[in-house]
Amino acid sequence: MGKIKGILLTILVILMASPVICFAKMGTGKVSAASKDVDIQIFGSLKTYPMYSKNVDFNDEDTTFDRTIDENGWAGDDDISVRSEFRLGFKGGGENWSFLAILESDLTYDKRNTDRGERIGNHYVEIERENGMSGNSFGVEKLEFTYDFSSYGVPTILETGWQSKALDIKTGGVLYGDDHPYIGLKGNIKGISYEILDLFVYDDIGEVGVTDGDALDWNVYTLKLIIPVMGFKFSPFYAYSDNDDREATVNYFGAEVYGKIGIIVPRAEFVYAVGNKEKLTVPNGVTHDDLDISAYAAFASLEFDFSDAIKPYIGGYYMSGDDDANDDDINAYNPITNIGRYSSTFGMENAFIYKYIPILGSFLYTNDFAMLGGEETGYGGIENSGGAYNPGMYSLGIGCKGKIGKFSYKTQFQYFWFEETGALEDIEGKDIDDSVGWEYDLQLTYHFNKHFSLGNVFSYFDPEDAVEDLYGDDFDEGAIMNTVEMIWKF
Repeated sequence: MGKIKGILLTILVILMASPVICFAKMGTGKVSAASKDVDIQIFGSLKTYPMYSKNVDFNDEDTTFDRTIDENGWAGDDDISVRSEFRLGFKGGGENWSFLAILESDLTYDKRNTDRGERIGNHYVEIERENGMSGNSFGVEKLEFTYDFSSYGVPTILETGWQSKALDIKTGGVLYGDDHPYIGLKGNIKGISYEILDLFVYDDIGEVGVTDGDALDWNVYTLKLIIPVMGFKFSPFYAYSDNDDREATVNYFGAEVYGKIGIIVPRAEFVYAVGNKEKLTVPNGVTHDDLDISAYAAFASLEFDFSDAIKPYIGGYYMSGDDDANDDDINAYNPITNIGRYSSTFGMENAFIYKYIPILGSFLYTNDFAMLGGEETGYGGIENSGGAYNPGMYSLGIGCKGKIGKFSYKTQFQYFWFEETGALEDIEGKDIDDSVGWEYDLQLTYHFNKHFSLGNVFSYFDPEDAVEDLYGDDFDEGAIMNTVEMIWKF
């Protein structure tokens, strides 16, 4: 009986080990596309940002403004939270065509967001809204497919998806940068690059029973050229915003210029918005019909490339504000989407001003105050949040950046004030100073290798008289935001 047990045990061990033995004999294996003529690359990243904030409402007491928003959702005041953006991407293509797809989750570290199954009922919806995208909702964040017709004698590439696109991110980002769905054409003719896009911002019919399929839509049609001129890039652009959701049509005419002269790196842009808004009701109840839109925005900066270690820069923004809430003109500037957070000079992902800051009327990614004076009354802005009576903005800033060995740094100071407070004073019924405040940012990063870096961003915003005039004398505390940046890339 003992021998039989021994034989049976031996057979059992062999059977259990056989998958391992078979696997060991299979070789290294490979991953390949189903179609043999397609090349594919895999890439990805993880950004983990523990963040501490205090007095983001400029008040050391609890108020309705003591919160901010990033892609992961709301973050509380005087609190520590962790944002985590994980991306897994695939790109490749074949003869005349290409593709890119990036999967993403962007969430707050929380048991309910990461390791969980489907939630039942309204509780799931509430958690999703407050804490960002749930871990089990990992989805396609970026997508682009292209086909190049050049081999057919047509110098154009057909493209579609929702990859990041921009009209002026090389300079100030005052008009457009986002990943809205699109269908477009792009190419290069005798050294001049072009891109034409139909951006589908909203395509909505509203509640059941709504018969007007266009009433809530928002499409934007853009044309951008990039023309090399004596070592510079001159890039005129045009955008037509057909914003039925705000009953507004707007033409944006603009251009950006950037390049290098010796050690000097100049960047500049100008945008003029002109159009019409069918109807607008002032908070006092008076309704205005057929309003004329005429507004401006501009940016300019100079960077000095002394060395890899020292690159100082100086620059500023201008965005027009509205001077009278009781006339039939709208002079407040609303972009399509302001993308200052990722612009070339003052952009910094975890700086205070580029969060959604309710008390300043500043939306996520932006550096303006376009939601003041009645958000969603205007003709654009991220999530259509812009206000018709917003005060606009001036800003001036200086900074320096560089790399020393494996260390990199960026430090900057910016001062902000309103361009025009007339309409805002009409709405609020009080005198409002134009001085908003100043911000200081410091980013320090150590790059262990090309795949991992560890850094920190300290950001401080000190409010001035305009904030106290709007909200009261208790809103005078400096806001602190400190973010650790742990970034992996492959």
